[in-house]
Formats: sequence, C-alpha cells, structure tokens
Amino acid sequence: MKVVKICAFAFLLAAASVSHANTCETNFRAEGDPRNGAEFSTSTSFTDLNASSALGQLRTIALADGFNVLGEELTATEGTLTIKQKNGRHPFLIYLTAVNQGTKADVSIRTKLNRRTVAKPEDIRKGMCGMIARIKTGKEGEAIAAKARAAIKPEPVIEEQPRWLAKDIYRLSKRKTAEMITAHYKGKRYLLDGTIGTPLENEGTIELWYKVTIDGNSFMRTLDTDESTFWPPIVCQMAKEDRAAAAKLSEGEFAKLTGTFSHFQKGMPDRVVLKDCRFSH
Repeated sequence: MKVVKICAFAFLLAAASVSHANTCETNFRAEGDPRNGAEFSTSTSFTDLNASSALGQLRTIALADGFNVLGEELTATEGTLTIKQKNGRHPFLIYLTAVNQGTKADVSIRTKLNRRTVAKPEDIRKGMCGMIARIKTGKEGEAIAAKARAAIKPEPVIEEQPRWLAKDIYRLSKRKTAEMITAHYKGKRYLLDGTIGTPLENEGTIELWYKVTIDGNSFMRTLDTDESTFWPPIVCQMAKEDRAAAAKLSEGEFAKLTGTFSHFQKGMPDRVVLKDCRFSH
C-alpha cells in the first residue's frame, strides 16, 4: 500500500490572540484512519464578532497563506468558506465555518485528507490555530472583512449547452470526488438553453431537468453519442417567482434559464444541481 506523506498547511502561527489559539488547540480533534482519509477539526468562540466578519477575514488570511479560495456560502446567521492548497500533488479541501451566537461567533475549521495521505496532527493543529489566532474582533475585524469582500470580482455568467456541462462534470467524476467537484463549481452562474423533461415538484420548489443524452442513428454515432447515456442530467431548482411558469411546461419543450451551481450529487442517476433558476429572455 502506497502511503503519501505531506507537509501541513502553509499557515503562519501568529502571536496575537493567544487565548483563542489556546482554546483552539484544546478543541483540536484528529480522527479516522489515514487509509480512509484522516479527519481534523477545531473550533473556538469570539466575543464581538459575527459570521460575515469572521469569514471575510479568513478569506484574507487564506489568500495571504497561498490557498485557493473556492467559494463561500453566507446567510444572515452563518456561513462556510471553502479553500484548497494551491500547490502539492494531493491537495485537499478545507472548510472554514462561522456561526452567530448572539454577540458571539463560533469559528471552526475542518478538513479530511485524501486516502492514504499522512500528516502530523501537531502540524495540522498549529496551522489551523494559526489562522484562528489572526481573526480580529469589533470594528477592526469588520474593516478587514469589508476590504476583502470589496476585492471579490463577480462571477461572470457562463453560456453553455446543458449537455456539454454534463459531459465536463461526468469526465471529472472519473477522477475527482463529488465533494471536490462541488467545491470547484459552487457559485458559478450559468445560462443554459435546451429541452427538458416533465417538471417535478420537490421540497417546495419546481425542478426542470435538462435532457443531455445525444440521440444518434447507427450511421452517425460518435464517442459522445454513446457516452452521453451516462452524463448526469442538469437539474434546475426554480426561484420562487418563476415556479408557476416552470410548472406549466411539458416534456420536450425548451427552457432558457440562468442559475447558480449548487452541487454535484452522486446517485441513481448522478445529477448536477443549479439553484435560484430563472427564465432568461
């Protein structure tokens, strides 16, 4: 069995916020068998901090430490920032989460290494707590977070046929996990145009499933024609204001929609899910 040894995150341990660093180290957990992918996590609580400020600051910290920032999900009460090592043969995802608790915020970091990848727990702990130690509270932290968010460039809308998006995701799924694919595509905005199946009601929304299989006769078959049977359908979860119009469509009709990549889901069948989909005219 081949075991890969890696260096810990390229974090810098700051001298500031010693109390938070100490709490972080106390809460650190190393679990799991490296053969399956060891898991590491820690957390601490900050007074006079909110989730938005914490994640904005962690974005700045991650970029300064040489990580790729893949995406952020943020609501009024909580959020998660996903980052990944920029270099290395076996990069892994790291999740930075903040949750509001009144005038406090709970901040946590977790990661799962790739299978058969080994790292020293003390190095991982030092790296995670080094990030947490650099979070600032109050006005100072909010100013840092605001500057980080101001530097974010809006995602452009990508115009693409549903079947070619499905093809790209299918081929990626042969060598990357669903979690990794989701992290890389999450938040990207698409303009899709194609034929759909029968609209489906699911968990309070209407879903439109784009057809991605390529029909072809025996004289015109290609690799794409045969492979497309296995491509994951593109599922658009409609925004509230467009659900009624979506429900009126029938199988085989056309739909031109804009939506935001939510996740890639393994199952029967695998599927690519876009959220907040709206009709585009």
